[in-house]
Amino acid sequence: MGIKFIKVSVIYFLIGISLGIYMGFADKFQFTSAHTHINLLGWVSLAISGVIYHLFPYAGENTLAKVHFWLMMIGVPLLTFAMILFGLGEIGIGGPMSGIGGILILIGVVLFVFNVLKNVQVKATES
Repeated sequence: MGIKFIKVSVIYFLIGISLGIYMGFADKFQFTSAHTHINLLGWVSLAISGVIYHLFPYAGENTLAKVHFWLMMIGVPLLTFAMILFGLGEIGIGGPMSGIGGILILIGVVLFVFNVLKNVQVKATES
């Protein structure tokens, strides 16, 4: 799962950087919230999760990691798209979409925390 998280994170990195450049050129800073969510949740959080799962394969090769992945794959786009809608002044559908995306992300993060606390351990080396 670690490699999947890392590969998806670099796609979000490209999207986040592209959106930031667009915002700067077009003077459309109402999308700052979407830009921030793409970069922090999509790029940084997923990349760090991927590195942890790669370094600690037992944590990355279980059901918790798989569910974490899919909750983030659904939650991050929902929340990010809601932020774009907010920037366009479309609060009506953005509110519920933001709530659903945020809850999915929260559940994914709780599973990640549980997984790390349970399955990330230092192994004693033999002399």
